[in-house]
Amino acid sequence: MDNNKTTTNSIDKNLPLKKFRDKSWVKKLEAASGKSMIPNKSRKTVYLLIDCSGSMSEGNKLEQAKKGAIGFAIEAQSKEYSVGLINFSTYAELMLDPQKVLTQITAVVEDLSPKGSTNMTAAIQLAQGKLSDKTGDKIICIITDGLPDNKEATLEAAKEARMHGIEIMAIGTDDADKSFLEQIVTRKELSVMVLRDQLERGIVSMAKMLPGKK
Repeated sequence: MDNNKTTTNSIDKNLPLKKFRDKSWVKKLEAASGKSMIPNKSRKTVYLLIDCSGSMSEGNKLEQAKKGAIGFAIEAQSKEYSVGLINFSTYAELMLDPQKVLTQITAVVEDLSPKGSTNMTAAIQLAQGKLSDKTGDKIICIITDGLPDNKEATLEAAKEARMHGIEIMAIGTDDADKSFLEQIVTRKELSVMVLRDQLERGIVSMAKMLPGKK
């Protein structure tokens, strides 16, 4: 066996390397295995799900959502998150796999346009499928101005995602259904309502609710 091969251990992954290696149990394992051990770096992924239904054209809501999404990405990246993007109207579409390259996020967001209905169910299911093989923090943040096409199906999709260890956050405009959004999020405080002309600022504030650096 190659004694230079490095193994990883997720326990105590948040400790600095020196402090981690100074632990007595780590020293014992290294002595027994002949291998060095290093803590795994935490992986954190968030998908923004942006409502692009026809009603998002009213009151400049989608334009605010675009700007807010970019601000959200900046804040999330400062907390070491990879950011992915899904838009939904009549269908859900993956626009961007999780990444930390802000220029790509900006370019994709600018192409969004309002049309169709509100298939929130498909968006949550798509995000869950993309997050299923991820480790670490897995978060969905939904931006919307209304109810989904199928309320019961969306509640079921959200429940399924939460069962898979995915945290759900949501921000709705003043014409969204507050009680419904509170049902799909992981915890009630992760549902935020804002006036439609404050949507951009509200979305950026949502990113501040993401768990910080570890």
